[in-house]
Amino acid sequence: MADTGKGTNYARLALGAGILAAAAIGVAAFVPRRKLAVVTGPLTDLARTPVVAAVTAWALGLWHEATAPRAPVFDDLRPFDEF
Repeated sequence: MADTGKGTNYARLALGAGILAAAAIGVAAFVPRRKLAVVTGPLTDLARTPVVAAVTAWALGLWHEATAPRAPVFDDLRPFDEF
């Protein structure tokens, strides 16, 4: 039996992207710019750390895996006939 747990679930990926987009639009629409600048000030220093580069590289690796071409999988469960 094929291992169906391997691979990317595009529905979950799309749902996560939609939630992140809705949160970004909500912050942009409802948080005043001055308060946002005060809150994000310490985050700009954090963005210059090597941890951010590592997380970015990890996310790009996931993206590369999700978009890589794959061979087709035939899972019809019929016996293989060589005659």
